[in-house]
Amino acid sequence: MVNKHSPWVFVMIAAFSMIAFGCASSGTAKPIAASDLSSLTGKWNGWVNLPTGGNVPGTWELSPNGDYTTRAGAFSATGKAQVKAGALELTSTGGSGPLGAGQRSATAMLSEREDGMLVLRGHGHSNAGPFDFEVTRQK
Repeated sequence: MVNKHSPWVFVMIAAFSMIAFGCASSGTAKPIAASDLSSLTGKWNGWVNLPTGGNVPGTWELSPNGDYTTRAGAFSATGKAQVKAGALELTSTGGSGPLGAGQRSATAMLSEREDGMLVLRGHGHSNAGPFDFEVTRQK
């Protein structure tokens, strides 16, 4: 007798393996404390995965007061970062281009790789749809 669910079991095992590998390669997640915000200031480099499915290289710059600027491909965005529940909450204040226009919000988690590289990985939503990003900075 063939189990109709066996292909789904394989897919779920493969998905879990990819997620586990991805988490391991970007380090161990650690909660962000409100006092950590100033230590995250500076320029971060990485990728933005667009709502269209493509990805573009980008930069994310955070000032000591929590203002940030993102530049990736044909868009730029500005906003305010604050720490909530151990994560970085990002709220838009302006922008240009397809992803930069309108309201955006995102949540990012911090991790540190074995080589000392800090990684911010986040997920968000804009008027254009959902997006993901990952940026890194040398500690």
